[in-house]
Amino acid sequence: MRYRSITYIILLVLCVFTAGSALAQDTAKTRTSSTIDSAMAISPDYLHTRYAPFPTINFQPIVYQEIDTSMVHISEYDPLVKVQNLYQSLGINGQAHRSMVFDIDHSLGFTMITTPYPLYFKKMQDLKLYDMATSYTDINFTWGWRRELVFSATHAQRIRQVDFVVNIDACSNPGYFIHQNVNRLNVNALVKYETPNKIYGLLAAYNLNHGKFAENGGLESCSDFTDRDPRDSALTYDLTSFAVMFSNAQTLINTHTAQLTNYVNIKNKKGNYFGTISHTLDIDNLKSVFTDHDLNNLFYLNRYYINPDTTNDSIQYFLIANTLQWSNYSPTDTLGDKAYFFRISGGLRHEFVNAQSPYYIGNSLALFARTYIRMFKVWDIYGNISYSFFGYNGYDAMAKAGFRFNINKKQRHQLGLEATFMRYAPDYIFSHYYGNNNAWLKTWKKQNVFKASAYWTILDYSLRFNFINAGKYVFLNSSFEPMQLEKPFQVLELLLYAPIRTKHFSLDAELALQHSTNKAITVPLFAGKLSAAYRTGIFNKKLHFQVGVDLFYNTKYYADGYNPILHQFYTQEYISTGHYLYLNAHVAFRVKRITFFVRGGNLLAGILSFHYITTPGYPMQGQSVQAGINWKFYD
Repeated sequence: MRYRSITYIILLVLCVFTAGSALAQDTAKTRTSSTIDSAMAISPDYLHTRYAPFPTINFQPIVYQEIDTSMVHISEYDPLVKVQNLYQSLGINGQAHRSMVFDIDHSLGFTMITTPYPLYFKKMQDLKLYDMATSYTDINFTWGWRRELVFSATHAQRIRQVDFVVNIDACSNPGYFIHQNVNRLNVNALVKYETPNKIYGLLAAYNLNHGKFAENGGLESCSDFTDRDPRDSALTYDLTSFAVMFSNAQTLINTHTAQLTNYVNIKNKKGNYFGTISHTLDIDNLKSVFTDHDLNNLFYLNRYYINPDTTNDSIQYFLIANTLQWSNYSPTDTLGDKAYFFRISGGLRHEFVNAQSPYYIGNSLALFARTYIRMFKVWDIYGNISYSFFGYNGYDAMAKAGFRFNINKKQRHQLGLEATFMRYAPDYIFSHYYGNNNAWLKTWKKQNVFKASAYWTILDYSLRFNFINAGKYVFLNSSFEPMQLEKPFQVLELLLYAPIRTKHFSLDAELALQHSTNKAITVPLFAGKLSAAYRTGIFNKKLHFQVGVDLFYNTKYYADGYNPILHQFYTQEYISTGHYLYLNAHVAFRVKRITFFVRGGNLLAGILSFHYITTPGYPMQGQSVQAGINWKFYD
């Protein structure tokens, strides 16, 4: 074990030095400048376009970044295959997934359930504001040889003082095992308006997540799949011969979120600014329904509280919140390059929650404050604090403080420290749930989490060390019951992201080393992705050509299993996953603003072995082919 740890640490250090050796070429031109040059070369109609996160109630000064017009990541049509995302999944895109890099995060307020689709189901903080001259449009379409279809489109438009953005993201995937199809849709829209005198402003957004999933519960026997004879063509190509847990189960999830912020910048007749008063209305609605018949006792464990023949379990709630706050900056202010500034905001938030299943009706009130201070042009100090009263989240408290030293702003060269403390109630579903096969009513002590981070960044390179200490942690055990750890545990993480760029060659590396002190909290010792590509121009550079490969690997560990009835991952100590090398390859070419690609996935499947499983019972897709097109409009 010690030998393995040393080996992986040496590998990580070598990647750091490799990344550093490429900085001499990167510092002369950042990714932003090279992106613009590349786009100008193929499209003289390119217009300057940037984006930033949509400002939610905890808005901070906005930091814009350039859109990526390079070909480097064009074949990463699915968020799960992106270099930066080290995730376990249920085998095909569109399904539930969980990060292999352990983290605990919580935002202010009530949480009924954390849905297991973080890369697919959008939240308000995932939406983007665009800064453009007139308009920007981005269209993507991908087709897979098993009738896998992925479509996404973004359109941003500016008309005088009004900016609006519309996004559509859809996926249809029939899968390759019995009863595995996925249909998913995300639609969101946002509007930003500010009067010419910059006295009044409005921010509005709506977000819909829709998912319909055929839940097969995974294979009844993983060993039948992993240990099969590759010469047996019936088992190699006809995957419907493998028995699954469920043949009839379905999950339907719909979430609707809306946010409306009105703000007024207070100024006197002389133009002196006295801060901004804002009011934010949030509406959040979720409904999920799990249905099944001809129940499989192997999974249901002979536990039936309502009906032994059919299951129809639902989770639904409605939340409405009002937030009133004052700040000495507006929600659309950018960070700026001033040598000194002091930004502060504070307010109160009221939430009303009405949940039908599991039942809960309650109110809560929270106070919060934030600050962002810059001194001597290079020192940034920031932090926030909040405290909740009443209701299920009564006495929840959160605090965060950070310090950053800006060595070189043009190169985004920074050193920083962050510390976060959270004391909060777990998701309500862990406290109260009543379904056909699971039922509990429990009272938990508050979870206590302390996170400390030290990081170094330059351009888009980053190296981060995380320390997490969690006490009274609540999770789902192997019997599908929530339980709380009495003793605190610690997780240590070392994370590296290195995007190396030269004129024709690119190499992106995302590497993670982790260690957990509690066997119930399992993480792979090492997980990493490498994506390398070579590109060149042919036919007098009218055609841009790229060829690339991707590698993904993680060490063996007891990855969490998945329970589709509860839409939750759970701990297990019976089936280990990992120690398998995933290899993908792609070819792409671009003519003007249109880019095409063909991607081959998991090319070593069956050649290396059949152990390509990241979640117990759910094999990843075997050898596959996808083709896609991307078309960007800048005017």
